Amino acid sequence: MKPQTVSVFLDYKCNFSCGHCSVGSSPEAKFKMDDSYLDQVFEQVQSMPSVEVIVFTGGEVTLHWETLLEGIARAKELGYMTRIVTNSWWAHDIERARDGLEELLDAGLDEISTSYDDFHTDFTDPEPILNLIEAGMETDRLKNLSVATVIGHEDPEYDKARMEELLSERFDCPPEEFDDRLVLIEDKASPLGHGAQLDVSDLEPADTLLAGCKDVINTVSVHPDGSVKACCGHAQWYVPDLTLGSLDEETLPEIVDRSGQNLVYWLIHKLGPKQLLEELGVDNHHSGICHACHDLLGNHREEFLEYIREETDDVRTMLIQNGSFKTDAQAIVEKREEIMDALEDTDDVGPGALPKIVS
Repeated sequence: MKPQTVSVFLDYKCNFSCGHCSVGSSPEAKFKMDDSYLDQVFEQVQSMPSVEVIVFTGGEVTLHWETLLEGIARAKELGYMTRIVTNSWWAHDIERARDGLEELLDAGLDEISTSYDDFHTDFTDPEPILNLIEAGMETDRLKNLSVATVIGHEDPEYDKARMEELLSERFDCPPEEFDDRLVLIEDKASPLGHGAQLDVSDLEPADTLLAGCKDVINTVSVHPDGSVKACCGHAQWYVPDLTLGSLDEETLPEIVDRSGQNLVYWLIHKLGPKQLLEELGVDNHHSGICHACHDLLGNHREEFLEYIREETDDVRTMLIQNGSFKTDAQAIVEKREEIMDALEDTDDVGPGALPKIVS
């Protein structure tokens, strides 16, 4: 479990204030990353050979256009794949979409992630998204463009099927003839951040809910205050255990190395929060894996840690049954006494105190 992606939050500010935003972004949420933290990322990530991709996100990352272009260029110069996450507001007409995309590509951009759904309709129509897609498909320099629709209730106006219709009209072709570089994604809202009051009880859970979390530690995020978090998902702002450390106290490689040996993260990565909740006897409805992770590390944290302390044999069995985890499970078996001692000696079992799998 080593990071392949580092996600950099340049700011929490956004020109939209969408009702499902787990970041809680808005025009008033001004929290820009200091240049010193960005410099640390570029200097220190080179000591992490597993990293392949640098993502620039927010907030709305394109509100800092020059900083973004410079960041993309620096990442590309170091040999990384580059991606931005944007609401595409800047592609308000096709010429601006082409010009803006050309600037980004000239800087070294490889991939774009954007989104449109019912939560965006108060701030824009789908036109900027369609403009960006058209501009992106006109050039072979953009390697990938993903468009997500987030579903917040059982009868949305804008879902994946609706986006396919709009694109079919725009390009005069059926979905099966879309460019392979264009990826359409449908996800489910998590009741966190702006969306804390969302009722997701009528939503069919996301397909990934019952799986392990592929993002935890494999994608680490660096935030405007210099904090480093264990993923890029919705729960990271709301449960302390997903904060790995701070660039003010340790280097990024030190934080990641320590956290990559953490038993709790391994359990979430390999088994997934939903299975772990079921082991605790919790049968709540969850819209997706981030919703379940927030429930596990927020509402049921103490039960979960107590379960690890008392049911080590069950934990071992579950991990051994996960075929890709046999080697690490054996390490846990061999270090059972060390793990138990670490847990018993810890009053506040936070991310820095949880037991290592290997030393």
